[in-house]
Amino acid sequence: MTANRSLPIRLLILVGCGFLAAKTALPAEVLTVPRAELLDRIRGGWAGQMIGDIQGLPFEFKYKDAPGPLPDFIPHLPRCPSDDDTDVEWVNLMAMDRLGLIEIPYPDLAREWLRSINRKIYVSNKRARDLMATGILPPWTSHPALNPHARYNLSGQFCVESYGLIAPAMPSAAARIARHYARIAVRGEPIQATAFWTAMVSLAFVERDLETMIQLALETVDPQSQHAEMVRDVLAWHRQTPDDWQAIRARIQAKYRDERKWNMNATVTNGGLVLTALLCGKGDFVQTLRLSFALGYDADCNAATCGTILGVLHGAKAMEAHRDWKLPVVFENVTRDGLPAEQTMEDIVAMTARLAERVIAAEGGRRDGKGETAVYRIPLQPPVLLERLEMESRETTDSVLAALAATARKQLDSESAAARSFAAIYLATHKTRNLTAGERRRVEEILAATMVNDAVLAAAAETALKKLRP
Repeated sequence: MTANRSLPIRLLILVGCGFLAAKTALPAEVLTVPRAELLDRIRGGWAGQMIGDIQGLPFEFKYKDAPGPLPDFIPHLPRCPSDDDTDVEWVNLMAMDRLGLIEIPYPDLAREWLRSINRKIYVSNKRARDLMATGILPPWTSHPALNPHARYNLSGQFCVESYGLIAPAMPSAAARIARHYARIAVRGEPIQATAFWTAMVSLAFVERDLETMIQLALETVDPQSQHAEMVRDVLAWHRQTPDDWQAIRARIQAKYRDERKWNMNATVTNGGLVLTALLCGKGDFVQTLRLSFALGYDADCNAATCGTILGVLHGAKAMEAHRDWKLPVVFENVTRDGLPAEQTMEDIVAMTARLAERVIAAEGGRRDGKGETAVYRIPLQPPVLLERLEMESRETTDSVLAALAATARKQLDSESAAARSFAAIYLATHKTRNLTAGERRRVEEILAATMVNDAVLAAAAETALKKLRP
């Protein structure tokens, strides 16, 4: 898929297929995408993400105050071990596929996390997971009063790329879906990053020029945000010194790390390095990842983001044309409980395509035909602003906990068993002394039932019940 850069995003065309004579059930402007082409681009995105992540791990926080040298690098990862750059999204996607939902309700999503995400998570994700164990559900798990990392953390970038893969050429849908999952751990500027990077991945299905792609993705971001300011800065600095990546890095560090005080695990600082690698790498996969490694900070996360975008842009077949490159064939799950010990790349791509098909249909498109000869009719979608930057919350921890308690009391009679269980766990853990006799009986009843009927939440329910019955 390539784009006609003289036209706005709403008029992008698929070279070789052109516009469809749209049927009444479809929007007037659609993209025809052969299934084989979609699978190839999805596989390229996953391969790029995995290679950037795992082959970038030796460079994670290796270079801080100054960049490193450009390392030798050949993409070579036939078996990819799980890591938080890929496996958090994998858990969510597996649940989406199993449950038949694109935006999983937070009680059910938190249950998936308690089942599968029990180690090898850090900073904001770790805090969110700990809060879930006490009955606190997303999006409260990213409230700054409860999660001090939520306002800066890189989860808004490295835990979201795959949502662009399930919304090909639909950047606004990609950003909206990604926000739902990113809000588990982050708010504020990181959500602006979430919108931007998932839009970039989505746009890579139809746009080949990186600067145009960046400008289009910027439409999903609040122009008053520091993320938007950083993007504008990097574009300007790159035009001034297009081949001097060290100089661009120095300016990012001086303004956003040293002056603005964003740390090296923040979306604004690392996002600037991702853009530097993409622009100075000029679309070359190997050179871009070499730059990602050498630019430093959270280099494995940054390389994974670069790799996803360029993997979609080039596609797996073009990547495999390099005889010395070895793309992932098997994903080895060494971190996430209750899920397969390994999954083939073919299965991951097929699952991602199933989810993409759901998103395409939800956005007004469809699939025509069966098997590998099927084609997708994807409605052309312009990128639009996801949300305005949230103002700093003035709520205190006490006021947030009071609001949580009020919500939990209402959820004791929810139709959702998971919602009832989390409400009871929260009230038993946090509000024991303030429960009425009737509420206490109801909480005990729900916790007892959870211990019997829900193997995932049984341990948390038992812990909560012990606090209720000292």
